[in-house]
Amino acid sequence: MSGFILRRFSDLVGQGLKTDKGFKEVHLNTVARDLSEFANVEVTGNQVYNHLRKWTRWQKTWKLKELSGANWDEQNFMITLDAEHYNGHVKDHPKDAEFLNTHLVNYLQMQHIFGSGVAIGRFDMGSTEPLGEQQEADAIDLDVEPPKMPVANSTPQGPSGEKATLGKRKRGMSEKDAQLYGGLVKSVDELSSEIKPGTIGIYKAVMDIPDFTKAAQLFCLNFLMVNKGVAEGFMEMSAEDIEYWMKDHLALHHFGG
Repeated sequence: MSGFILRRFSDLVGQGLKTDKGFKEVHLNTVARDLSEFANVEVTGNQVYNHLRKWTRWQKTWKLKELSGANWDEQNFMITLDAEHYNGHVKDHPKDAEFLNTHLVNYLQMQHIFGSGVAIGRFDMGSTEPLGEQQEADAIDLDVEPPKMPVANSTPQGPSGEKATLGKRKRGMSEKDAQLYGGLVKSVDELSSEIKPGTIGIYKAVMDIPDFTKAAQLFCLNFLMVNKGVAEGFMEMSAEDIEYWMKDHLALHHFGG
């Protein structure tokens, strides 16, 4: 479900999503509705918001890209280490194995959404204050009712009769959560004007191709989303040519997923 949410938000950004001080409710509800139809479970916009707010996989990926001796394979979206470094690191940090020497599924979508705005490493954007220790990504159950969103207090406060504003954060949201969400909003807002619209229908066109694993479909989809010219030609191919292109692309990049 996490991958689906990322892909849908990435699609929206590529189509020119505009935000104003945060994700609009209509965008959250759109992704929630699509996910509900895809997974046949009830999902709310609040649950999608909470899922994104707690997303830390991108931070983990960026941190590992900066490891001593690590190389980045842009073609296959892989963080690579030689055998000695890999074995030593995974021995000390076994949970990092899923990020190293393997294709990072949804990397492109995470880059579109988080790439230029989310706090990375020890410091957030425009600040010299450390965010503290990075935590492992939380496992979020989309079937659990999320906390209510903060609302304005309509009761006048103090002698001036001023009302509470929406700017006050809900109690319980940590400073790190607020910084992460703020960076996420900034990222989408900036990238919405920079990313060229994606090829309409490319996601469905690739994911509906029979006789290929989902991993293979997503691998090809990542390439087509980066290379719009190729994607437009792909959309004009016959079913036979599409199958040939998929097999050739997977073989060319030694895909074994």
